This record gives sequence, structure tokens and C-alpha cells, in this order.
Amino acid sequence: MIELSTNLFRQAMRARLRASALYLDDPRVTLIDVGLRIHEREEQITDELTVRVHVRHKLRGPAFEDFAIRNPERVVDESRVDFPVDVIEGNYRLQTRPIPRRSGLFNPLRGGISISNEWFFNYGTLGGWVRDLETGQDMLMSNWHVLAGTSLARRGLRIYQPGTGDGGWRLNTIARLERHGMDQGIDAAVASLTGARQVVNDSLGIGPVTGPGAPVLGMRVVKSGRASGVTQGIITGVEGLQTLQYRGFSRVVRHVVHIAQAPEGGQISAPGDSGSWWLDAATRQAVGLHFAGDDDPEYGLAIAMPETLAALNVEIVPAEAPFARPEAARVVRQPEPAFG
Repeated sequence: MIELSTNLFRQAMRARLRASALYLDDPRVTLIDVGLRIHEREEQITDELTVRVHVRHKLRGPAFEDFAIRNPERVVDESRVDFPVDVIEGNYRLQTRPIPRRSGLFNPLRGGISISNEWFFNYGTLGGWVRDLETGQDMLMSNWHVLAGTSLARRGLRIYQPGTGDGGWRLNTIARLERHGMDQGIDAAVASLTGARQVVNDSLGIGPVTGPGAPVLGMRVVKSGRASGVTQGIITGVEGLQTLQYRGFSRVVRHVVHIAQAPEGGQISAPGDSGSWWLDAATRQAVGLHFAGDDDPEYGLAIAMPETLAALNVEIVPAEAPFARPEAARVVRQPEPAFG
């Protein structure tokens, strides 16, 4: 992890606000955050703190010169931001998947497995087990675009495990939509567990989640996603702002965490991983909620966990806590849907 002075980070955050005012509404801009400079040719992450403007396609040579002549106000200008600037190519997309790759019904429920709501034929990922701070209700957390997906979704919408794209249907209902954080710029939601199955505070293929943590620049992180399984990366950006188009409306997503490949490379995420929890690889604390990614170059985006928990008014359930309605763990054979 990178140690930074508080004063330098505050300067960077003020510069990020200036950059956001200048460039966030530009249709080619996909994210603005504070993070570490990335040398694309050498594929190296440096220790230099910058304000980073991510664009769908990074123009070079004559193409950039022509763009600058025709659109001088859209050129990312370090002197206007008044802080070191890095321009990064990244075309991030929400990561639910409309085509099934595998199916699985899990008991107990845990992070890293297929879920969806009852309305859309796709799947995302169950992030983990949380509990309402006021009522003590046991819940699961994932993205808003996994558990709701439309402004028409209302409290009580059925949540299936596995997701509909993996063969889930009404008899696979394990929770009902409770609330979300989209009005606060947080693509996250929680659903109240029905008690139909046991739940454990565990991320499939990684192990127990030890609690919440904060994302830190340079932190190595690991996640378990429905589509790509267990993958690793390094946090290179924090406190990002991103304008995203959802079904019928746009929203500025806040507190975005940028995750790049670890030095050994490898996949970070894939469509279907939305809702995964990124964990600090050293402590297994949950530090981010995955919601988008890019394959070329390979990047992932998450929303910082402290702000996500606060927006939803929930806490991560300690690993040793009992489920409100426990039942013996068992292998479950998925029922066949009825037709006709």
C-alpha cells in the first residue's frame, strides 16, 4: 500500500472536483478519480499521485492533434486542473450477463454465487451477508442493477438464487428487494433474506469475510465473482466519479474505486461479476462492491465499502455470527420448472 500525506491527498481531491466540473459531462469520459499514474507502455503502476481522467478511447498522434484543434475545450489540460493529471483508456460497463455459462443452487448462501431479480433474464453476483442496523433483519447485498435494474422495481421484488440466466425461477426465491442507494450515487441494494436457506459470511473460493475495511491506494485485493471466479488486482484509484446510463436515466456514481491488474497479470472481472465484494487480500476485509469493468485494458470498478454500508444502513455480519433461522447445510437438487 502507498502512504500519502493528508495534505497532498486533500489537494488531489480539490483538483478532482475541478476536473469533474470541466470534463465529467464529456461523453468520451468514463471516470474521474484520484489515483496512481499508470505507464501504459511499460504496464507499470507508479507511486505518483494524480487526478486521473479515464476516456473510452485515448487519441494519439494526428488523431489527437485534429481533435485538439476542433475541440480545444475538451482537451484534458493539467494547468486548468492545477495538479498532475493522467489520462487513462478505459471503457467500463456494468457487469451482469444475459447468457448463462454455468448454473448452481447453493445452500448455504455465500458471496460469489449467481443471483438475479425475477424480472430480467441474466445473472449477477451475491456480494455477501449484511444486517439492518435498525431492525436486525438479515439481508444480502449486491448492486442495484442486479437486484432492481429499473426505476419501476419496488420493495418486495423476488430475488432468485441461482439467477434467471442460470435457470433460477420462483421456487428459487431466497430474498426480496428491500432498498437501494441510487439516490446517493451508490449502485448498491439489499434484499431481506426469506430464511429459506442458511447463509454464511464467506466468499466462495476465498474464505470468511472478516469485516469491513477502507480501500487504500496500492492495496492488493481479491474477489469471487459468478463469471470469472477468484481474481486479483491492485487498487490504483479512489474517490472516483462516473456518469453511467441505466435503464431510462443517468446517474453520477460516487466513491468509485479503480482496480488494475496485479504484476503477474490475469483477468480481473467479466460480465456476470456485478455485485462481488473486493476483499483486502491480506486481511479479507471487504473494501469495495464491484459494479463495472473493462477487458481491454483489463480494469475493474468498485464502490467503496464504508460509503456503501452507510448508504444502505447495514453492517457486515461477523463471520462467527449465527443466521437468524439456521438449518443444516445440505446439497440441494434444483427443481425443474413446470411448463404448459
